[in-house]
Amino acid sequence: MGDASASDTESNKPSPINEPHLELQERRPFGGLEFQVSEVVERLEAGVNAQDAADDEKKREPRKISTGFFEPEETPMDEILKILEELVIKTDPSCESLEPPLLPTDAVTRAAILSHSISALFGRLERSHAARLGTHIASETTRWMAHMFRLSDYNAYYHQEQLEGLVRVTRMLLHHRYPRYLEDGALAFANRLPCIYSCVASPLGIVQHLCRQLGLPLACVRPVPVNPSGRGMDIDALERLCDEDVAANRTPLLVLGEVGAPPLGWGTPLYTLGEICARRNLHLHVRGHALALPGASLKEQTYSIPDSLTLTPGPWFGVPGLPTVTFYKIPESVTANDQSKGVNAAGAREGAVAALSGLCAAGRAAALPLWVMARAAGAPALHGALRAAFRAARTAYTLVAAAGLTVLSERPGGDEPPNIDIVEAVSQASACVAFQFAPPGAERPPPYYDKLNSWLGQVLQREADMISIEVCETESHGVVLRYCPLEGSILEEDKIESWSSILEAQVHVLHATVALREPFQQRVEQNPCLRLVHVPGWAGLGGVRYVPPGWEEAPLEQLNSLNRQLVETLRVTDGAFSCGDGDDQMACVRFGMVTADTDVDELLDLVVAAGREVEESSKALTDMSEVLKKGIEAAQADIERESLERLWQEGLLRRVPVVGRVVSWWAPSAAPPVGRRLHLASGTLQPTDDIYRLVQNKSKDNTEPARAHSPTRAAPQH
Repeated sequence: MGDASASDTESNKPSPINEPHLELQERRPFGGLEFQVSEVVERLEAGVNAQDAADDEKKREPRKISTGFFEPEETPMDEILKILEELVIKTDPSCESLEPPLLPTDAVTRAAILSHSISALFGRLERSHAARLGTHIASETTRWMAHMFRLSDYNAYYHQEQLEGLVRVTRMLLHHRYPRYLEDGALAFANRLPCIYSCVASPLGIVQHLCRQLGLPLACVRPVPVNPSGRGMDIDALERLCDEDVAANRTPLLVLGEVGAPPLGWGTPLYTLGEICARRNLHLHVRGHALALPGASLKEQTYSIPDSLTLTPGPWFGVPGLPTVTFYKIPESVTANDQSKGVNAAGAREGAVAALSGLCAAGRAAALPLWVMARAAGAPALHGALRAAFRAARTAYTLVAAAGLTVLSERPGGDEPPNIDIVEAVSQASACVAFQFAPPGAERPPPYYDKLNSWLGQVLQREADMISIEVCETESHGVVLRYCPLEGSILEEDKIESWSSILEAQVHVLHATVALREPFQQRVEQNPCLRLVHVPGWAGLGGVRYVPPGWEEAPLEQLNSLNRQLVETLRVTDGAFSCGDGDDQMACVRFGMVTADTDVDELLDLVVAAGREVEESSKALTDMSEVLKKGIEAAQADIERESLERLWQEGLLRRVPVVGRVVSWWAPSAAPPVGRRLHLASGTLQPTDDIYRLVQNKSKDNTEPARAHSPTRAAPQH
């Protein structure tokens, strides 16, 4: 019936298979769950994506979300799904976009979605049972992940927040290096501050998040300079910082290393960094997309140099909802040091248990989505997905280099010679392609090239949507474009030629714009009617302001109006012209990107010709307004003079009011009323008595025929 819930409806549906199988399905704990989840996903996709089938020319109504009080009542599941469909549509930020908010799902994605529902059912199990089940699933997943990514002697922690594993590992280190941390909290390291080393090129938000979560002051963060080559961490500078911290009674605790990390995909030599960390009792944590390279390689070699590392299988495999995995090693037992004085063995063991409490919990089965996804896809398909991602990165690397752009990242890995060690391959390889348009041999391009690269990124995002291009701003290289197939779409083989042609066309436009920019500025300086204007953030040829002779001292509003009218006139000829504001916040004409066959002189002549036309129109309007203004002033003066004369006469007649009435009755004035009209051609005021007489004569002519024919009309009555 209509009032039945969706779960009851699905359970009452007849099965296409025989009845014994239905009874077996009901006895199984996840019998109908897969079917129900599949139905929900299909319905949401169909309901939301149906918006894409609407007429393209139909104007969509603005989507509003109800802000009323949320007071839930018992609602059938069918109605809940309808509400969800409406919410997904209303919360779409691009209301005019025809792209469906929900992308189609495959079998692997549906399996991952289903795993979250099954994980929620584990909460109904007995606590010990759920713990044993979660431990078994986590153990199998850890063995598979370690084998796939060539790791050995690691434990694994599965979490949803990407940085949660690093926070737990750092807390474990604090418990390990500061045994009184359990009792004293932050006071345990008040006299001996822990130090966290991170490269200045790495995202600052990581160490900031780490300090906020653990209550550490930002003074714990020790920025390490970039290598003189400009790529990776400076190892010598790291050692010098460690010596300084030890001399200042601080505790070197953690080094954050990166391999193939965003935005430029640079790496750090793991062998050298691991040796220094082992010698100085530093914990080495490594992150970055290059850690996925062993999964795409055919080498069977394993490694265990980092003390901990973070893997992100969700973006790598393109499956939403997968947990992030942090592999870590349990540190050795607490050794005698200044911080462990007065701490007994029981306290040390208690601190170790506190350090590992969050990492060893397995009751929630956090690894279940990854376990289900791996079984649904199969190991060969997952290896193939990683190989396809690195292959797409290498293809994009080749196309970008062939187009004449500057490539800032290392060549993506995946095809290393057999004699290269797996650790060296991970240290050197990049999983992304970072590039920019820059002059040859420039370490950092001029500021104008940042605008050009931003324009190139926007064009590629709009016209070449077969891959995802990210626009990044770096401290050492300015604006950089980045493509990482491990984070987004993979460049398919049948779209390589199309993307290459779009890229080459835009690069030609960039070269032409740069080549014509200086001649353009010279021509503008030579023209007395044009002024060169600097337009912030504009990547085109530049901006000019039309200032005709005699307008140098004109009001700003009048000059702005002239240039805005000029832009409207020019846009009728070419849509590349646009109106903008310069540094002085005044309107100007903006010249966009150009091609190599563009004639700068012809463009400027067009602007000057259109400017003169607009100027003449504006001058005619100005002259007309002056005529009207003077005519109105003269009319007001005449009216005031006549009013004064009338007042004088009326004042005289008030002394003899009877005579005045008699004179008006005896000899009424036949003169027409006094009026004025403004003659626009001569710009003079003229009386209106001739118009008044003309109107009177016309009225008399219209009435005389009627009087002449009136006897004829009255004749039949006699």
